[in-house]
Amino acid sequence: MSAGSPDPTRPMRGATVWVPGDPVPPDPAMIVVCTGLRTGVEEILPLLEADGSRVILLCDAPVEGENLDAAKIADNVVGLAGVGAGEVLASVTRSSQSLEEAVSRRLGTLQRSLSLALADPEPIPALLTRLKRVCNATTALIGRHGDIVHATGPVPRTLLFEEIASTKADTQRLDIDGWRGLAARIADPASPEEHTGWLVVTSRRRDFPDTYVASAVHVAASLVEANQRMSVLVRKQERAVRAAVLEQALALRRERHDAELAARVAGLGITFDGEARVVVAAFVRSPREDQRRQASDSLMDTLGQALSAAGHPCLITARENGVTLLVQCGVAALQRLLQAREAELSSLHIGIGRAITAVGGVVDSHNDAQLAVRTLRRFAQEQRLMAYEDFDFATRLFADVGLERMVAWAEDFLRPLAGRENLLAGLRTYFEHDQNINVAAEALSIHHNSLRYRLTKVEELLSINLKQPAAVSSVFLALTAIDITRQPGSLKPRAARSKDELPVGEVGSTRGATDFGNRGHSDIGVAFGPER
Repeated sequence: MSAGSPDPTRPMRGATVWVPGDPVPPDPAMIVVCTGLRTGVEEILPLLEADGSRVILLCDAPVEGENLDAAKIADNVVGLAGVGAGEVLASVTRSSQSLEEAVSRRLGTLQRSLSLALADPEPIPALLTRLKRVCNATTALIGRHGDIVHATGPVPRTLLFEEIASTKADTQRLDIDGWRGLAARIADPASPEEHTGWLVVTSRRRDFPDTYVASAVHVAASLVEANQRMSVLVRKQERAVRAAVLEQALALRRERHDAELAARVAGLGITFDGEARVVVAAFVRSPREDQRRQASDSLMDTLGQALSAAGHPCLITARENGVTLLVQCGVAALQRLLQAREAELSSLHIGIGRAITAVGGVVDSHNDAQLAVRTLRRFAQEQRLMAYEDFDFATRLFADVGLERMVAWAEDFLRPLAGRENLLAGLRTYFEHDQNINVAAEALSIHHNSLRYRLTKVEELLSINLKQPAAVSSVFLALTAIDITRQPGSLKPRAARSKDELPVGEVGSTRGATDFGNRGHSDIGVAFGPER
């Protein structure tokens, strides 16, 4: 029923519900929606007496037109039969919304709808499927090199990539061979200046895309970027957990049977029922101090992704001049995988330790891998990868004796050289240059007689003869043990020097000719003591 219609020019700011007995709403610009009337129109008299010009809507009013006082309320009271207060309020709210509010509400609804895809086990495919339904078009995520990461239907990949790769714009409209659409660049979470690809929506409709599609693409692109950032964060957290567990395994020394640690390793996907190995990847040339962290992170990403793609679980941690990994993989498969990425890993020396049958074996396998890297660095300039199975007899003996025991023996053997860094440096360089005195002296920027003197002092202090193979092997293995561990306090200087000991670097020797020169006082290369 209706006893009149309200003035269409009357300003209004919204609507409010009023039930008989409630206080009269103070704002006359608010439409009053009356509900709960029982006896008749006289129940709304308090509203009319307060302000006879206000607009009043009667919902489900049990009154008839003849009961209304036409003189008072014909222009501002409307009776609505069969309409609930909720419907009236929703209608008034929609009609009173500004354009900006309507757009904001629509975008909010769109964002909520698309963001639900992030809860899916496979969020990117789920997001593209929702975007396809919203836009009624084919959606695709294209990688930065033109590969299709995911698509909801056939798309002209080559044509699209040629178009979107030709500009650095954040958003591009597409019109290629009858295909119309929109492409949004996806920023790289690790480097905002770079990008990981494009989100593309395309259709063959003439009116495609409209402003709603553009909004949907922008919202979806931001969700893809958010998902990538979350993935990077999760990856870093998982890497930190795996690195912590690996560090624990590498630190096992005295008590190697740690059931709890073995369980934690197994919980991360590595069991010792199948073959497992420790791998050490060290940079051939150390990165600068300010670039070391970035280089290690990049290397961990490269190796981690390669092993994951091949289905090999691994734990990985940054250590010293590279990274260390515990990998569930056989040596042959591991060698093939690393050699397949030789171009990416050409700046590395890679050592692979022995097979591990229990968590306590991680330490031994790690020692093997370190020894392999050390051997590659010193004796195999062109070779980049070595496994425990590739060790020669002497190196295998060193590995199987055990690093801890070898270091203890090496410290005892080399103790007379403690604090004599020039003697140690001369000895190392002598071996590094295949026992060629002239080349080693040139590398040290000293005269060859100075190096001869140093080697003679080494022979005297260690009571050896460097012409004997046993002495050569002993010194080389002892130096290697010390250099691999570089333990603080190794080879501590002696408390005092003997009174007849010459300063290191001075060209002097005993009265007799050394084995490094020719016999006889008149021969070139013989060095005498200062008293001669």
